[in-house]
Amino acid sequence: MEQDPQDKTRAELHILEAMVQAFERREEVFSAIEAAQTQDEARTAVVNLLGMDEIQTRAVLDMQARRWTQGEQLKITEHIAVLRAELEPT
Repeated sequence: MEQDPQDKTRAELHILEAMVQAFERREEVFSAIEAAQTQDEARTAVVNLLGMDEIQTRAVLDMQARRWTQGEQLKITEHIAVLRAELEPT
């Protein structure tokens, strides 16, 4: 069964919003990850810090360093605006 396009959009938006939240608190995120002894501890630290679910936390922890640039952050926030517009009722 194929996924509803709006469900797919909501799922993508859910992840991108988590990334923006991590950008906004990057110093805290980096400190929490750096202080962790294991990947599980890092995951737990990010969950506790940002209140994210497992999918969002995994997305933040899996982000490559290049995604933290100002240009990439701008692209993500612009893409969020597009996705939100797609979900608005017409």
